[in-house]
Amino acid sequence: MAKQRYVDPRTGKPARNGTAVAALVLGLLALATGVWSPVPVVGVLAALVAIVPAVLAVAFGHVALTRSRQIGGIGRAAAITGLYTGYVALGIVVVTTVGWIVSTFVQGF
Repeated sequence: MAKQRYVDPRTGKPARNGTAVAALVLGLLALATGVWSPVPVVGVLAALVAIVPAVLAVAFGHVALTRSRQIGGIGRAAAITGLYTGYVALGIVVVTTVGWIVSTFVQGF
């Protein structure tokens, strides 16, 4: 038995979840730049660059999950992947930043 697809009543076309795709892309971008944050010189810039897409990925991921429930699960996997990658990138940046702060105070500026 074929599964029925949700059709947008305004356009008559199958529904899409662009917010989920945005969360996925931003999460992967944040993760790709966030993994460089432990590197001593490049890390400061990488952490600053990674924090913005990571926060946006988390925000868009939560919005996309809500929208996915409304349109029958479309984009759910992309939304969850965007959430995971955004949270992982945030975790990497936060742990690295705390490490920098602690090492700075231990060494005495």
